Amino acid sequence: MKRQLRLLAMVGCVTSVVCAAPSGTAPRSGATRYQAHAQRSGVDIGARLLSSEEARKTFISDLNQCCVVVELAIYPAKDAPLNVVLDSLTLRVNGSDAGTRPSSAKVVSGMLQKRARERRDVSVSPTTGIGYESGTVYDPATGRTRGGGIYTSAGVGVGVGAAGSDPGSSEKDRAVMETELEEKGLAEGEASHPVAGYLYFPVTRTKKATYELEYVLHGDSVKLTFH
Repeated sequence: MKRQLRLLAMVGCVTSVVCAAPSGTAPRSGATRYQAHAQRSGVDIGARLLSSEEARKTFISDLNQCCVVVELAIYPAKDAPLNVVLDSLTLRVNGSDAGTRPSSAKVVSGMLQKRARERRDVSVSPTTGIGYESGTVYDPATGRTRGGGIYTSAGVGVGVGAAGSDPGSSEKDRAVMETELEEKGLAEGEASHPVAGYLYFPVTRTKKATYELEYVLHGDSVKLTFH
């Protein structure tokens, strides 16, 4: 419910210039302030892997449904602008040769919309009823007979909502999610100053897994490990 209200609130922001914001996140004071960090060719790199709880608190979009989120910060060398390219980044589970590139905000929002459309809202609620029985009625619970009359009943009802009723399933919801992910994501392009932002990897999170982020920088491979 809380996520649905936040999603609805952001719908208004999408149509308002006041909600416009620069892409990415604010870089920390240095790469060493991140969970993992390295340096190559005068470029400092810092990164951290968001836990499921952190992703839930940071985004309105339910990224835990599809992705592992990494925050990456890049600190270019002085007077040496760096071209940031997302295809230079790969995430893999340690020990695995298979890697995954980050997906764009458009692709991720489409994935989340598709999952929301496929879900059903299942609700469980108490039910009560009232009726009338005529004649003599045998009660199997007590083994006795009783006279007819008015009776009441209680139980539990289960309801299944229509497909596409979940938050995130509409086209407007998809646009809202894309806007959020675009604004918070790491921007591509030339960077002459420190930049930071989130990367969205379509990887199923595995408990106790160790991840490795590889960044190909000036032809060199820089690897950051998250425990």
